[in-house]
Amino acid sequence: MLATELAIAPITEAEWKHLSELMGELRKIQRDDLFVPVARLQLHYALNQIKQTDENEKTELNRLRKFARGVAFNIAAFTWPGWDDTGPISIENQKLGLSAARVALDFATQVEDITFNALWINGAHELNAKNFEIAIEFFEKARDTADETSGKKMASGWIALTELLADTIQKKRTQLDDAIAELRQADDKNGEFFAHQLETALDVYTRND
Repeated sequence: MLATELAIAPITEAEWKHLSELMGELRKIQRDDLFVPVARLQLHYALNQIKQTDENEKTELNRLRKFARGVAFNIAAFTWPGWDDTGPISIENQKLGLSAARVALDFATQVEDITFNALWINGAHELNAKNFEIAIEFFEKARDTADETSGKKMASGWIALTELLADTIQKKRTQLDDAIAELRQADDKNGEFFAHQLETALDVYTRND
């Protein structure tokens, strides 16, 4: 009898829209601590939908996997401390973010659409975990994936930052400064924004040195 009850029927398109609006409202009031668990509910729902979809329905599976990739990326992005704009992020949530970055990349691989962002967020979380060599590998792959010069300059900046954090010497600080300057020059529209992200991350990860 329960199977016929409306309360446990599949989530409707309208409910999905309301859930997305809720997440937007949580961002507006800076409740990122609540954003992440809601996003996890979205991810679990998407995974359940994928399991229930026939393997022959390639278009629908790709749509669901791309959606799951985006949700996993959001979880990873909101649990990375390098933005320095969300308040303290617990160690547990940082570990969750690293896992979510890996999940995002896995879905990107499944749909054969490995994006710059999927690679970058993995590099960012590996940097946060002090897995510097792995982080550099991801940033190098992101650089190779980027179509525009600004994207390549941005990735090079993150490589320089990671190398500096791995081995803090003056020469590598100069390399980072040069990479940030080149990024500002390469993109009049977004260069300052991306350069500021690098400078913020540097401050976050050297604040207690």
